[in-house]
Amino acid sequence: MKRSVLTLLLLIATALSPFFVGTSAFAQTRNEKVYTVPERQPEFPGGKAALSTYLAETIRVPNSVAKKNYDTGPIAAKFIIDELGYVHDIRITMKPLDKKTMKSLSGFMTNIISAIEKMPRWEPGEVGGKHVAVFYTLPIEVSMQ
Repeated sequence: MKRSVLTLLLLIATALSPFFVGTSAFAQTRNEKVYTVPERQPEFPGGKAALSTYLAETIRVPNSVAKKNYDTGPIAAKFIIDELGYVHDIRITMKPLDKKTMKSLSGFMTNIISAIEKMPRWEPGEVGGKHVAVFYTLPIEVSMQ
C-alpha cells in the first residue's frame, strides 16, 4: 500500500513539475541562437549617450556603499537582447570580493539589475537583414566620489 501511494505521489509530482518551473529556468532551455558578434549590434533608443544618461539617472549607489568607498573593480552587466529588443537573462560580473563586501554590495547589484530590467526596448541586432537575439556585455563604470 505504501509503495503504491509513493508511486502515485511521484507520478503526480512529475506531471505537475512543468507548472513549477520558473521562467528563467525555462528560458535557459530554449533552442534559439544567441549571437555574440552580429552584423549589426543592438542599439539602445537614442544611442550610447542616451544609454549613459539612462544608467546615470536610474542606478543609485546606496549611501552605506558610498560611505565605505569599496573598490569594486570593473563591473559588467551581461544580458540577452532578443529579436524583439527586450532585455532578459541579466547577470552581473565583477572581481571576486570577500563575503562581507559582497553582502554590503548586494543592494547595489539589485539596483543595477532593476535598472536594466526597466530599460525600454532596444533596436535588436541583425544578421542577414533579420533581427536576432544577441548576448550583450555592458561595462558599468562606478564612481563613488
